[in-house]
Amino acid sequence: MEQENEMISALYTNLPDNTEKLLKYALEKGLANGSGEAKIFFRADDIGVPGKQFSHLAELFIKHRLPLCLAVVPTWLTATRFITLQSLTKTNSSQWCWHQHGWLHRNHETKGKKQEFGPTRSVTEQIEDLKNGKNRLETLLEDNFSPFFTPPWNRCSLDTLKGLQHLGFKAVSRSIGAKPFSPHGLPDLQVNIDLHTRKEIEPEISFNTLLLELERGISNGTGGVMIHHQRMNTTAFEFLDLFLKTITSFPAIHPLLFRELI
Repeated sequence: MEQENEMISALYTNLPDNTEKLLKYALEKGLANGSGEAKIFFRADDIGVPGKQFSHLAELFIKHRLPLCLAVVPTWLTATRFITLQSLTKTNSSQWCWHQHGWLHRNHETKGKKQEFGPTRSVTEQIEDLKNGKNRLETLLEDNFSPFFTPPWNRCSLDTLKGLQHLGFKAVSRSIGAKPFSPHGLPDLQVNIDLHTRKEIEPEISFNTLLLELERGISNGTGGVMIHHQRMNTTAFEFLDLFLKTITSFPAIHPLLFRELI
Protein backbone atom coordinates (compact mmCIF):
# COMPACT_ATOMS: atom_id res chain seq x y z
CA MET A 1 0.00 0.00 0.00
CA GLU A 2 1.07 3.58 -0.59
CA GLN A 3 2.65 5.61 2.17
CA GLU A 4 0.25 8.04 3.77
CA ASN A 5 0.67 11.34 5.59
CA GLU A 6 4.37 11.55 4.77
CA MET A 7 5.87 15.00 5.39
CA ILE A 8 2.65 17.01 5.66
CA SER A 9 3.18 20.69 4.90
CA ALA A 10 2.71 23.16 7.75
CA LEU A 11 0.09 24.77 5.51
CA TYR A 12 -2.37 22.04 6.47
CA THR A 13 -2.09 22.49 10.21
CA ASN A 14 -3.91 25.82 10.32
CA LEU A 15 -5.82 27.24 7.34
CA PRO A 16 -7.58 30.62 7.74
CA ASP A 17 -11.35 30.73 8.16
CA ASN A 18 -11.73 32.89 5.05
CA THR A 19 -9.73 30.54 2.80
CA GLU A 20 -12.31 30.53 0.01
CA LYS A 21 -12.49 34.32 -0.07
CA LEU A 22 -8.71 34.61 -0.26
CA LEU A 23 -8.51 32.02 -3.06
CA LYS A 24 -11.09 33.92 -5.09
CA TYR A 25 -9.26 37.19 -4.54
CA ALA A 26 -5.96 35.68 -5.72
CA LEU A 27 -7.62 34.32 -8.87
CA GLU A 28 -9.42 37.60 -9.57
CA LYS A 29 -6.20 39.54 -9.12
CA GLY A 30 -4.30 37.15 -11.36
CA LEU A 31 -6.88 37.51 -14.14
CA ALA A 32 -6.94 41.30 -13.76
CA ASN A 33 -3.15 41.52 -13.98
CA GLY A 34 -3.05 39.19 -16.98
CA SER A 35 -5.11 38.96 -20.15
CA GLY A 36 -8.41 38.31 -18.38
CA GLU A 37 -8.29 34.60 -19.22
CA ALA A 38 -5.94 31.81 -18.19
CA LYS A 39 -5.25 28.10 -18.53
CA ILE A 40 -4.64 25.77 -15.63
CA PHE A 41 -3.51 22.16 -15.36
CA PHE A 42 -3.21 19.75 -12.46
CA ARG A 43 -0.40 17.20 -12.21
CA ALA A 44 -0.40 14.44 -9.58
CA ASP A 45 3.00 12.78 -9.05
CA ASP A 46 4.10 9.38 -7.72
CA ILE A 47 1.19 7.39 -9.16
CA GLY A 48 1.20 3.60 -9.44
CA VAL A 49 0.02 2.07 -6.16
CA PRO A 50 -3.71 2.13 -5.31
CA GLY A 51 -4.75 3.21 -1.83
CA LYS A 52 -7.21 5.37 0.04
CA GLN A 53 -5.18 8.54 -0.61
CA PHE A 54 -5.33 8.04 -4.38
CA SER A 55 -8.97 7.00 -4.18
CA HIS A 56 -9.87 10.23 -2.39
CA LEU A 57 -7.89 12.27 -4.91
CA ALA A 58 -9.68 10.68 -7.86
CA GLU A 59 -13.05 11.19 -6.19
CA LEU A 60 -12.46 14.94 -5.90
CA PHE A 61 -11.52 15.36 -9.55
CA ILE A 62 -14.50 13.28 -10.63
CA LYS A 63 -16.75 15.32 -8.34
CA HIS A 64 -15.63 18.62 -9.88
CA ARG A 65 -15.25 17.19 -13.41
CA LEU A 66 -11.72 18.52 -13.76
CA PRO A 67 -8.86 16.98 -15.78
CA LEU A 68 -5.80 15.54 -14.04
CA CYS A 69 -2.40 14.58 -15.42
CA LEU A 70 -1.23 11.42 -13.63
CA ALA A 71 2.55 10.93 -13.47
CA VAL A 72 3.04 7.15 -13.23
CA VAL A 73 6.23 5.51 -11.95
CA PRO A 74 6.63 2.56 -14.38
CA THR A 75 8.14 0.07 -11.93
CA TRP A 76 5.40 0.74 -9.38
CA LEU A 77 2.64 -0.21 -11.79
CA THR A 78 1.40 -3.74 -12.52
CA ALA A 79 -1.51 -4.95 -14.63
CA THR A 80 -3.53 -5.67 -11.48
CA ARG A 81 -2.78 -2.28 -9.99
CA PHE A 82 -3.80 -0.50 -13.17
CA ILE A 83 -7.14 -2.31 -13.20
CA THR A 84 -7.71 -1.03 -9.66
CA LEU A 85 -6.60 2.50 -10.55
CA GLN A 86 -8.93 2.50 -13.54
CA SER A 87 -11.82 1.37 -11.36
CA LEU A 88 -11.14 4.41 -9.15
CA THR A 89 -10.91 6.84 -12.07
CA LYS A 90 -13.98 5.38 -13.80
CA THR A 91 -11.89 4.80 -16.99
CA ASN A 92 -12.94 8.18 -18.44
CA SER A 93 -9.94 8.74 -20.73
CA SER A 94 -10.94 12.32 -21.55
CA GLN A 95 -10.38 13.36 -17.92
CA TRP A 96 -6.97 11.79 -17.29
CA CYS A 97 -3.50 11.97 -18.79
CA TRP A 98 -1.54 8.87 -17.74
CA HIS A 99 2.11 9.63 -18.45
CA GLN A 100 5.64 8.63 -17.44
CA HIS A 101 7.30 9.62 -14.15
CA GLY A 102 10.87 8.41 -14.41
CA TRP A 103 11.63 4.69 -14.22
CA LEU A 104 12.40 3.59 -10.65
CA HIS A 105 11.93 6.98 -8.95
CA ARG A 106 15.36 6.44 -7.39
CA ASN A 107 18.00 9.07 -6.64
CA HIS A 108 21.35 8.37 -8.34
CA GLU A 109 23.19 11.50 -7.24
CA THR A 110 25.65 11.25 -4.34
CA LYS A 111 25.95 15.03 -3.97
CA GLY A 112 23.58 17.91 -4.48
CA LYS A 113 19.87 17.69 -5.12
CA LYS A 114 18.09 14.42 -5.79
CA GLN A 115 17.83 13.31 -9.41
CA GLU A 116 17.08 10.06 -11.16
CA PHE A 117 18.20 11.45 -14.51
CA GLY A 118 21.09 13.60 -13.37
CA PRO A 119 24.61 14.50 -14.58
CA THR A 120 26.42 11.58 -12.95
CA ARG A 121 24.70 9.03 -15.17
CA SER A 122 25.79 8.19 -18.70
CA VAL A 123 23.65 8.91 -21.75
CA THR A 124 23.32 5.16 -22.32
CA GLU A 125 22.00 4.56 -18.80
CA GLN A 126 19.50 7.37 -19.06
CA ILE A 127 18.19 6.36 -22.48
CA GLU A 128 17.83 2.75 -21.34
CA ASP A 129 15.72 3.80 -18.35
CA LEU A 130 13.58 6.08 -20.50
CA LYS A 131 12.98 3.26 -22.98
CA ASN A 132 12.24 0.70 -20.28
CA GLY A 133 9.73 3.02 -18.63
CA LYS A 134 8.01 3.94 -21.88
CA ASN A 135 7.80 0.31 -23.04
CA ARG A 136 6.39 -0.85 -19.71
CA LEU A 137 3.72 1.85 -19.60
CA GLU A 138 2.77 1.33 -23.25
CA THR A 139 2.31 -2.37 -22.50
CA LEU A 140 0.28 -1.87 -19.32
CA LEU A 141 -1.69 1.26 -20.24
CA GLU A 142 -2.08 0.57 -23.96
CA ASP A 143 -4.14 3.41 -25.51
CA ASN A 144 -4.31 5.20 -22.16
CA PHE A 145 -0.61 6.07 -22.28
CA SER A 146 0.24 9.66 -23.22
CA PRO A 147 3.82 10.44 -24.37
CA PHE A 148 4.67 13.06 -21.78
CA PHE A 149 7.42 12.90 -19.15
CA THR A 150 7.65 14.21 -15.60
CA PRO A 151 11.14 13.66 -14.12
CA PRO A 152 11.23 12.70 -10.44
CA TRP A 153 11.97 15.76 -8.30
CA ASN A 154 11.30 17.86 -11.43
CA ARG A 155 14.95 17.65 -12.48
CA CYS A 156 16.79 16.06 -15.37
CA SER A 157 19.84 16.56 -17.59
CA LEU A 158 20.05 17.89 -21.13
CA ASP A 159 20.84 14.32 -22.24
CA THR A 160 17.48 13.27 -20.79
CA LEU A 161 15.65 16.00 -22.66
CA LYS A 162 17.31 15.08 -25.95
CA GLY A 163 16.55 11.41 -25.27
CA LEU A 164 12.88 12.22 -24.72
CA GLN A 165 12.74 13.92 -28.09
CA HIS A 166 14.43 10.97 -29.77
CA LEU A 167 11.91 8.58 -28.21
CA GLY A 168 8.93 10.56 -29.44
CA PHE A 169 7.77 12.29 -26.25
CA LYS A 170 5.63 15.34 -26.93
CA ALA A 171 6.57 17.43 -23.88
CA VAL A 172 8.27 17.40 -20.48
CA SER A 173 6.82 18.83 -17.25
CA ARG A 174 9.17 20.33 -14.66
CA SER A 175 9.19 23.16 -12.11
CA ILE A 176 9.06 26.80 -13.09
CA GLY A 177 12.47 28.10 -14.12
CA ALA A 178 13.88 24.59 -14.61
CA LYS A 179 17.31 24.23 -16.21
CA PRO A 180 18.78 23.16 -18.51
CA PHE A 181 16.28 24.67 -20.92
CA SER A 182 14.25 22.23 -22.94
CA PRO A 183 15.34 21.96 -26.59
CA HIS A 184 13.21 23.37 -29.39
CA GLY A 185 10.32 21.06 -30.19
CA LEU A 186 9.97 19.71 -26.65
CA PRO A 187 7.67 22.06 -24.69
CA ASP A 188 8.21 22.31 -20.93
CA LEU A 189 4.82 22.39 -19.19
CA GLN A 190 6.03 23.86 -15.93
CA VAL A 191 4.31 23.62 -12.56
CA ASN A 192 4.29 26.88 -10.63
CA ILE A 193 1.79 26.20 -7.83
CA ASP A 194 2.97 23.69 -5.24
CA LEU A 195 0.25 22.30 -2.98
CA HIS A 196 2.06 19.67 -0.92
CA THR A 197 5.85 19.81 -0.93
CA ARG A 198 6.05 23.23 0.66
CA LYS A 199 8.89 23.84 3.11
CA GLU A 200 7.70 26.93 5.00
CA ILE A 201 7.57 26.38 8.76
CA GLU A 202 4.81 28.89 9.55
CA PRO A 203 1.32 28.02 8.20
CA GLU A 204 0.44 31.67 7.57
CA ILE A 205 3.59 32.28 5.54
CA SER A 206 3.01 29.07 3.61
CA PHE A 207 -0.57 30.01 2.74
CA ASN A 208 0.33 33.55 1.69
CA THR A 209 3.13 32.22 -0.51
CA LEU A 210 0.76 29.73 -2.10
CA LEU A 211 -1.71 32.52 -2.86
CA LEU A 212 1.09 34.51 -4.49
CA GLU A 213 2.06 31.49 -6.63
CA LEU A 214 -1.57 31.12 -7.68
CA GLU A 215 -1.93 34.79 -8.55
CA ARG A 216 1.30 34.83 -10.57
CA GLY A 217 0.51 31.61 -12.42
CA ILE A 218 -2.90 32.89 -13.51
CA SER A 219 -1.47 36.32 -14.36
CA ASN A 220 1.18 34.72 -16.59
CA GLY A 221 -1.50 32.81 -18.49
CA THR A 222 -0.95 29.23 -17.31
CA GLY A 223 -1.13 27.89 -13.79
CA GLY A 224 0.48 24.50 -13.26
CA VAL A 225 -0.60 22.84 -10.01
CA MET A 226 1.58 20.09 -8.51
CA ILE A 227 -0.12 17.52 -6.25
CA HIS A 228 1.37 14.80 -4.03
CA HIS A 229 -1.50 12.72 -2.68
CA GLN A 230 0.78 10.77 -0.33
CA ARG A 231 1.50 13.99 1.54
CA MET A 232 -2.11 14.91 2.17
CA ASN A 233 -3.99 14.81 5.46
CA THR A 234 -7.71 15.45 6.02
CA THR A 235 -7.22 19.22 5.95
CA ALA A 236 -5.28 18.98 2.68
CA PHE A 237 -8.12 17.06 1.05
CA GLU A 238 -10.67 19.56 2.36
CA PHE A 239 -8.58 22.39 0.93
CA LEU A 240 -8.23 20.66 -2.45
CA ASP A 241 -12.00 20.18 -2.57
CA LEU A 242 -12.49 23.89 -1.94
CA PHE A 243 -9.72 24.84 -4.37
CA LEU A 244 -11.22 22.78 -7.21
CA LYS A 245 -14.68 24.16 -6.47
CA THR A 246 -13.30 27.69 -6.63
CA ILE A 247 -11.53 27.07 -9.93
CA THR A 248 -14.76 25.83 -11.53
CA SER A 249 -16.52 29.06 -10.48
CA PHE A 250 -14.30 31.08 -12.85
CA PRO A 251 -15.38 30.67 -16.51
CA ALA A 252 -12.29 32.60 -17.60
CA ILE A 253 -9.99 29.89 -16.21
CA HIS A 254 -9.74 26.88 -18.52
CA PRO A 255 -8.63 23.53 -17.01
CA LEU A 256 -6.71 21.45 -19.56
CA LEU A 257 -4.67 18.27 -19.98
CA PHE A 258 -1.12 18.22 -21.33
CA ARG A 259 -2.23 17.29 -24.85
CA GLU A 260 -4.51 20.34 -24.94
CA LEU A 261 -1.72 22.65 -23.80
CA ILE A 262 0.56 21.82 -26.73
